[in-house]
Amino acid sequence: MRIGILTGGGDAPGLNIAVYTLTKLLERRHEVYVVFHGWRGILDREVRRISSKDLLDFAFTGGTFIRTSRTNPFKDETRAEVFAKNLKELGLDVIVAIGGDDTLGAAAQTQARGLANVVGVPKTIDNDVYGTDYTIGFDTAVNEAIKVTESFKTTLISHERVGVVEVMGREAGWIALFAGLATMADFVAIPEKPVDWNVIANRTKEAYRDKRWALVIVSEGVKEYGGPKDEFGHSRLGGVGNELAQYIEKITGIETRAIIPGHIIRGASPTAFDRVLAIRFATEAYAAIEEGDYGKMVAYRGGDIVRIPITEVLGRNRLVSGYWLRLYEIYWGV
Repeated sequence: MRIGILTGGGDAPGLNIAVYTLTKLLERRHEVYVVFHGWRGILDREVRRISSKDLLDFAFTGGTFIRTSRTNPFKDETRAEVFAKNLKELGLDVIVAIGGDDTLGAAAQTQARGLANVVGVPKTIDNDVYGTDYTIGFDTAVNEAIKVTESFKTTLISHERVGVVEVMGREAGWIALFAGLATMADFVAIPEKPVDWNVIANRTKEAYRDKRWALVIVSEGVKEYGGPKDEFGHSRLGGVGNELAQYIEKITGIETRAIIPGHIIRGASPTAFDRVLAIRFATEAYAAIEEGDYGKMVAYRGGDIVRIPITEVLGRNRLVSGYWLRLYEIYWGV
């Protein structure tokens, strides 16, 4: 068969390993093609046959060698018609879509419209894909966020300041929660648990009184600022860390600084967990293709790799809840 592989949405550490592993497995019996720039690659016909040897030098780096975009192939029917026409002419029998909920949603439509068979692989540093405990890139992003936070913390202690670290995550507070637990932050603000900023300021003041420094971690999705949206309807986030720092300093009178590592935590070389997860996902995706089990997404559940219908993912985000929300409440509940 002719099998295409694409990465869509934001880049995440571990993508290159997933593409490399899948290519290495598939090329034994099939023609493997990479689709550059996500779904946009079908619209622009940026498709190239490839071998695992072409990918080996990039396999263990961050980012995605085959590039990415936030292109929605079904944004309107005119674009959808071009997409369908190109896909037919390219002759791809199967597409492996590696991405988050938007990329996987487009994959589900591709399958439903009968344009090609699809298999989905979940990735995003936000860890918010429904149906899987972990996504490719999350573990690396958390570890990088921890490194930045610990470095920042040394200056807070030295200068007796309050510090605010803003981390990515969109509507999900997973990175903030894990980084907050790992560094024992004095307060963590996540989208799933709205809190009055006066509460944050007061908690910060109490912590500062005890040890002469304090650390707050805030998830970018705590506040949305509007502005232009991408093709999937998402607003650009970021900036709440600076605003919160100014507020804390105004209320408490304590010098407060903010840092926003932003995309830095996305660009690192993948951790061992993300490397192995990418390999396990790719191996299961390969098995699904060999078995003709299409319209599925591979997922990590309780340590096992399973397959679930991609349709289960549509319109749903995996947010901090259950055990993890209870853990949040123990340390930062109000």
